[in-house]
Amino acid sequence: MAKRELVATPRLATGVEGLDALLGGGLPDRRLTLLYGGTGVGKTVLALEILVNSAREGLPGVAVGFEEGPDELVENHVSFDWGLAETVDDKIHLMAARVEDEFYNAGAFDISGLLAAIEAKVKQTGARWVLIDGLDALLGTLGDRVAAMRELFRLKHWLTGCGVAVIMTAKLDHPDTTGGTHFRDMPYVADCVIKLSNVAHKRTFARTLRVVKLRGGQSSSAEMPFVIRSSGVLVAERENYPLTAKVFDERLGTGLDRLDTMLRGGLIRGNSVLVSGPPGAAKTSLAACFAREMAERGERVLYVSFDEAGDQIVEDLLSVGIDLRPYVGSGLLQIHGILAGATSAEAHYIDIHHAIREFAPAHIVVDPISALVKAGGLEMAVDVSDRLLDLAKASGTTFYVTALSSSRTPGSDMESHLANIVDVWIGVSYRVDEGERNRALSVIKARGINHSNQIRELTLDDSGPSLADVYIASGEMLMGSARLREEQDAAARRRSEQHRYERDRQRVENEIADTSEQIATLTRKLDQQRVDLEQLERHAQDHLEQRVQDRGRLLRSRGADANDRRFSDEWPS
Repeated sequence: MAKRELVATPRLATGVEGLDALLGGGLPDRRLTLLYGGTGVGKTVLALEILVNSAREGLPGVAVGFEEGPDELVENHVSFDWGLAETVDDKIHLMAARVEDEFYNAGAFDISGLLAAIEAKVKQTGARWVLIDGLDALLGTLGDRVAAMRELFRLKHWLTGCGVAVIMTAKLDHPDTTGGTHFRDMPYVADCVIKLSNVAHKRTFARTLRVVKLRGGQSSSAEMPFVIRSSGVLVAERENYPLTAKVFDERLGTGLDRLDTMLRGGLIRGNSVLVSGPPGAAKTSLAACFAREMAERGERVLYVSFDEAGDQIVEDLLSVGIDLRPYVGSGLLQIHGILAGATSAEAHYIDIHHAIREFAPAHIVVDPISALVKAGGLEMAVDVSDRLLDLAKASGTTFYVTALSSSRTPGSDMESHLANIVDVWIGVSYRVDEGERNRALSVIKARGINHSNQIRELTLDDSGPSLADVYIASGEMLMGSARLREEQDAAARRRSEQHRYERDRQRVENEIADTSEQIATLTRKLDQQRVDLEQLERHAQDHLEQRVQDRGRLLRSRGADANDRRFSDEWPS
């Protein structure tokens, strides 16, 4: 007897972002998949999106609705961008299968006729998918559990001969909460079971999805959040990144030259950066300077702003000389304004992750990331921030976040947690002195950078944020008016020293001029004396020569002895 060759169950991709990763490739082909959950969790939306995505890949489908007719299905989902209306009648064929009231609890209804109609439509259209939406409405017509099991197995066996993948949806909060009713058997019959839930988090609800069962393959059993947006269903992925990251040595400017100097040349590409401080300490201004600096380099920046609209941020930043409009207009800078408390932190993560996939930025700014605490508590906010940081590290994306500082116990807030894991931590604060509140900035931590340990005054004016010169008096750094007074005093001292220098320089220059004149006079006198001496020497020589001539004439006239010393030609001493 020949040994039977075993082949793994083939998968059909759903095209739903994040879902195929959880399923290990997609839903099982020619098998029965059950999507169950409470009311309003998104069962029908998810199932229809799978059909539309598959139809676009050349795999037509048939959708059978027990609660909504064809027109209602299209009308109720026309707002989604995946375009159900465009594929209906061409690649997706809708069928109505409402169960009449007289069948309820009659116990005599079976699905043979329905399956025959579906099979005929499958053969006619070449469909590879069949959606049975609202299966619980069908099972509710049956009087007992045995009848329900019979019809479920009839559906399952029909699959084998028809060669299609079937998705069923059913309102079922949990199979074990329905006692001895026939609804509890639905997950046991299906080959793949996906549970959808709507979990309360403080004032918001978070949708979650879990692959409860998947025969013939491996899948993630983690309960992952998902959101429903106009683009469709987005399922979070829990990326298991190794403790490695892309390493760069390229330096990036922060947007403030003096801060770059404190960082010995700026940030390192791919760094994670935290700017923390109290409200109004210029955290957003610093983040905007970095975003502008990167956009000026021609690099894409995704700016996520919690609790403030993107247009409002752009307008507000104009007051401090930061104009982001050219970069928003060019498409290099995308600003997403998000209401933090509108949904869960997990849902925010999904939206941000989706935006990253769509935009592929080189740099991500989240301002402030501490707002995630309002969307599900500290624990969930910490988890989401960690996953965003891991995502950025794995892709070599610079992750620049701001956070509100807290005076609570260290380690009990977002700032304390993020400070331990980021590469660069910049602290901004206030200092109250002489009736003034002034801003201060310091680089608290910078991995791989021999950064400055100075505390600098951070100023804001029409030209944007900047760092003031450092003035120390009696061991204290001067800020605000005290610094301005010291600057004025220092300027006055410099002017006084300049005046004293100019005066002394003029005096010495005058003395040099006098001395030079004296030297010139003496030089002229010396030259004259040398001329006089030369004249004397010439006169003496001429006199001597004349005497010699005179003596010669005298000797010749007298016939005297030539050696007569009285007539010597030497100059008398």
